[in-house]
Amino acid sequence: AVGGLGWLLAALKKLPTGLRNLWLIVTMVLGVVFVWMMVRVYNTIDTVPTWYSVWTPMSFFLTLFIGGPLLGFLLLRVASVDGWAMRLLPAVSLLALAVSTIVALLQGAELATIHSSIQQASTLVPDYGSLMAWRVALLAVALVCWIVPQLKGYQPALPLLSLAFLLVLAGELIGRGVFYGLHMTVGMAIAS
Repeated sequence: AVGGLGWLLAALKKLPTGLRNLWLIVTMVLGVVFVWMMVRVYNTIDTVPTWYSVWTPMSFFLTLFIGGPLLGFLLLRVASVDGWAMRLLPAVSLLALAVSTIVALLQGAELATIHSSIQQASTLVPDYGSLMAWRVALLAVALVCWIVPQLKGYQPALPLLSLAFLLVLAGELIGRGVFYGLHMTVGMAIAS
């Protein structure tokens, strides 16, 4: 909302340049705070041991660093903005994908150690490995669509960038599905 309002005021020429830059910084800080607050919603529920771990904040922030730079790059290209700093954005997403892959592997290994009195965490999402492999594959293809044209010396076309973003969205939706599939509570469950 803050970012949209800032864009609207800038588009209507109601926001001076100096204030616009400050507005952008405040919007970015609020975005990070918002992600942290979402993390805290899930990561403070100690009765859900699969969410009450270091993997929850890491996954949320890695999603931010995988998809955010690509979306930003796409929107800047739509606005015909070009600058040397845009060349750093693919590196951010690539590094975040590498770390995210490691996180998925470590979390998958940890699931075997988490259990309640009636349930093993690894049985909640029996296809965890294949789902995470599909997620990583979609994200990798998205980054290839984004990065390979730049390695060849030209900007990726907008349809290719849009496809890349849709692939990232699909991959991250798989990740969210796995995350919610891993919901379990400690103690006994009451069947209805």
